[in-house]
Amino acid sequence: MELDKKIFANPKDCGALDEAQSPFWFWNDRLEDGEILRQLELMTAAGVKCATPHARSGYIGDYMTEEWFGRIQTVLDYKKEHGEPMWLYDEFNWPAGSCNGAVSRDEHMRERYLYFTRYDVPAGELFHGNLRPFGVAGRPDGDYDSLPMNLFVYDRETMEQLPLTPYLQPMVIATMNVPMKDFCLRRDRDTVVYQVQLLIDPYDEGGRGEPDYMKAEATDTFIGLTYEKYNDRFPGAFGSTIKAVFNDETRFAHSFPWTDQLPEKFLEMKGYDIRRKLPDLVLPGDEAGRTRVDYYDVIAQLYKENYHSRLRDWCEAHGTAYTAHLLGEESLAGHARYSGDFMRQMDATTRPGVDHLGKGIGSLNVKFAASAGECYGREGLMCEVFAGCGWDLSYESYQRMVSWMYLQGVKTIVNHGFFYSTREERANDWPPSEFFQWAHWDRMPEANDMKRRMYMLLTGGSPEKETLIYHPQEAFWLHFLSRQGYQTMYQRGPLILDERAAEIDQKEQLLLTGLQEQNIDFTVFPSDAARLFKVEDGVLVNTRTGARYTTFVLPMAEVVPLAVAKMLDQFAREGGNLCLMDCMPRYGMKKEEDGEVVRIFEDLKNGGFMAFVNDGADSDALGFWLSHVAPAPIQFVEGNSRNVNNHRYYPRWIVDPVMHTGEDLSGVAYIRYRKGEEREYFFVNFGEGPETITVSVPSETDPIVYETLTGKVYPAQVLGMKNGAYTVRLTLAPNVGTALVTKV
Repeated sequence: MELDKKIFANPKDCGALDEAQSPFWFWNDRLEDGEILRQLELMTAAGVKCATPHARSGYIGDYMTEEWFGRIQTVLDYKKEHGEPMWLYDEFNWPAGSCNGAVSRDEHMRERYLYFTRYDVPAGELFHGNLRPFGVAGRPDGDYDSLPMNLFVYDRETMEQLPLTPYLQPMVIATMNVPMKDFCLRRDRDTVVYQVQLLIDPYDEGGRGEPDYMKAEATDTFIGLTYEKYNDRFPGAFGSTIKAVFNDETRFAHSFPWTDQLPEKFLEMKGYDIRRKLPDLVLPGDEAGRTRVDYYDVIAQLYKENYHSRLRDWCEAHGTAYTAHLLGEESLAGHARYSGDFMRQMDATTRPGVDHLGKGIGSLNVKFAASAGECYGREGLMCEVFAGCGWDLSYESYQRMVSWMYLQGVKTIVNHGFFYSTREERANDWPPSEFFQWAHWDRMPEANDMKRRMYMLLTGGSPEKETLIYHPQEAFWLHFLSRQGYQTMYQRGPLILDERAAEIDQKEQLLLTGLQEQNIDFTVFPSDAARLFKVEDGVLVNTRTGARYTTFVLPMAEVVPLAVAKMLDQFAREGGNLCLMDCMPRYGMKKEEDGEVVRIFEDLKNGGFMAFVNDGADSDALGFWLSHVAPAPIQFVEGNSRNVNNHRYYPRWIVDPVMHTGEDLSGVAYIRYRKGEEREYFFVNFGEGPETITVSVPSETDPIVYETLTGKVYPAQVLGMKNGAYTVRLTLAPNVGTALVTKV
């Protein structure tokens, strides 16, 4: 969006800025049309023109009935009359996908999962097992090794897998004329037996909220029970008044999710039957790890194709945007555990999304989501924020969090939430309400104007940065041993058992946080996005967005898909800046690709086409290299050029949910944003008081200052000009954004 100084000064009535804020409006009591209209008028008066009605605990009435639709009609009529947009929340509470339990009531639509039991059988000891086919109808006829079975036998010392047939004995049941076999194992060596069960949670014990997100039929049922009903009841509303649909906090509930289509999809993608190698998912070592890499890759793809993509396609076919946030967004470990590959799912949205609980700032969850949007060309990142901040949330903390969000790439703030009612226990539902019940509601017009100004500044162009940093998801999969029994809502959840997996997870956090402390911006690159990039004269170009990158960093990348290796080979040989950290790649995604992947990087190293940093967490060494090969156009002359993070990584357990309270930054942070011939340097001061800095920036004209809190626009204080670069002094107020706009 172009910068208009008059609108920037008074942005409240600019309809193009209405989606800078779209709060969850918790419908958590008995609804009355008069009260709905009163609350809508309060929002409009404060400049909050877009809202997202959210069926919530405490609601008195029947969901998805004519009673419910009547209240939605009241909102739609108001929005049409006032020319305001709204978003639709597609579920009762969360996670989405069940239509308040209607989908998962049918156990065929519910998440199934693998459960492994290990038996250590000493030499000479007899072991009986209940042997039966796994995922195959009927009984085996003849050779039990011809079908996938539920038991797997290994020599304890070598962990070599053994055939089942030698341990089968005929079993005669006089009353049944059915040939059966008894699994009866006794060896003169120690043996390990794994039993694999395919389980499903009872509806009333967790299963109610566990739809099978990898099953297209379950998603289509959800669409029929929600989206289609809304569309039938309100024809023409999608795309006109309803601008987006919000899908909330979907995830794999169990460590090893399973679906009917998985063996077929696995065979298609990987070329072998996963059912014959199931214990590899829990066995340590690289050989088993290769199977884990394949498994997580496949379940991530099924999740994307059969859930998010189907919902996005429906929304876009009806003229509206699809936005979603997932679970476990903060770290590599959470990405693997709860979605297989978090960043890949963002490609299946119209607008990427993320969640942020608690009042702290400085985590990487928003950066991961923003990076996914940049790589996949998905614009309009939204963030659900303020849940769990407590009723004592100050206005200054509110400003600070919002400013940090926009600094990370957020475009829309989704307040959690605006409470319809705070009666009785409703006030304790992940408070606060930032609505009329909040002590600082009288300042919401000012806060909303600030959001609108940041939306104007940081929308309509693109982030400007030089560096892509590889997200080592495959290397983490290789080593990750997921813990059975943990689902969600464990703040100190399952430990990351494997030392190398924990190390990869921690080092990535330290590396990325350390670069942000140095104000070195970057985009995190998931391997799945490589199909969208091409090399042009030593520059990596995003074919969807046109974004150009001169530098690529590979940290802890033990596994690199061959397509990525080939792309980087061309990139480096044409003059692109390539740096590897911690290790050289050892594997491709397929075993037959290993040799070529290893050769590519060895040749690049031996030919002097790449740099190497020994420690994958050494952000200082990487920052020094980046400052030489890809210097930013801005230089700090005086003042604080860093922002220090007091919480640089999480412990080695998979935290769910992450409460960010206690995390914080201090110092000055900035990003660059490009719109045509204008470059915006967007600064946020996280200090306790005003901070004065002096910077040198190239510009063809005098730089202009835009203050997001006050709306003031004025010429920058120029101290000098030399060789096309202006030396500018800025005084930055705390907790709010200030933009320095140049012409290049």
